[in-house]
Amino acid sequence: MAERKGNIGARENKALAQTKGERTKMQNKAAFGSRIREYRIKKGLSQPQLAALLGVTKNAVTNWEAGASRPDIASIPALCTHLGISADTFFDMPAQYRALNAAEAAHMERYRLLDRYRQRSVDALMDALIENEMLAFREQCVSAFTRIGRDELPASAGTGTPLDDTYEREYVFLRNSRSVCRADTIITVTGDSMLPTFRDGDELLVEYTPEIREGEIGIFVVAGEGFVKEYRSDGLHSHNPKYKTIRPMQDDNFRCVGRVLGAVTEDMLATPQELAVLSEVYSSRQDS
Repeated sequence: MAERKGNIGARENKALAQTKGERTKMQNKAAFGSRIREYRIKKGLSQPQLAALLGVTKNAVTNWEAGASRPDIASIPALCTHLGISADTFFDMPAQYRALNAAEAAHMERYRLLDRYRQRSVDALMDALIENEMLAFREQCVSAFTRIGRDELPASAGTGTPLDDTYEREYVFLRNSRSVCRADTIITVTGDSMLPTFRDGDELLVEYTPEIREGEIGIFVVAGEGFVKEYRSDGLHSHNPKYKTIRPMQDDNFRCVGRVLGAVTEDMLATPQELAVLSEVYSSRQDS
């Protein structure tokens, strides 16, 4: 079976109607663009002025704010400095993590006692330390996450959804685990036939395989329609008792797409900070 990598399974009809580019643009704008614009305006800077301070083109800033692109991870410290915000604020960290503790407040008081030349030396040292921290964080993110495709057109846990080999593809970063490392794709459930095990909208980690063992849950194609079902010797079983067992006939072109390893949970997803790094890393790999 040819490998098929999928992308984000839609949980809302509106999301299904959007193109890959539109969704990416909305995500970028929500995560970074709106925040950059908000604090740029608060600082009284125009887009060309901010671009000049950062050594980038005016179009780069325009694209960040519109969500057409993200700032390079290496530019974020300088961007935060010129916007007058911390990295925590930039990444929208909870407020309880932003306040200075007693030790940090004491350091600030000592910093203010220095003349501007010594403050520059401290600033240069902190910039170097932050850069090293970001490099370490980058390496940690790359080793801790796997990039997996998500299906645009969900498989069905109800009456069936047509499945073919032509999908638009996007990707998600998931924290490494045994199931994540085994998975080849993510397929989204539609319908309620697998309740209470899986719900409508659940995203399933799927390992491609033409066969699974009895009692395992898999993705199946029957007469051109996709189903999430438990495989047994007498047919494909739903976990919701209101659904009948599917017993494929000889002319149904029955096949197994893969084994369901489990559902994607919130703790598997990257944080905004991790996502910014991972997006930049994989974007640079594709460009090279």
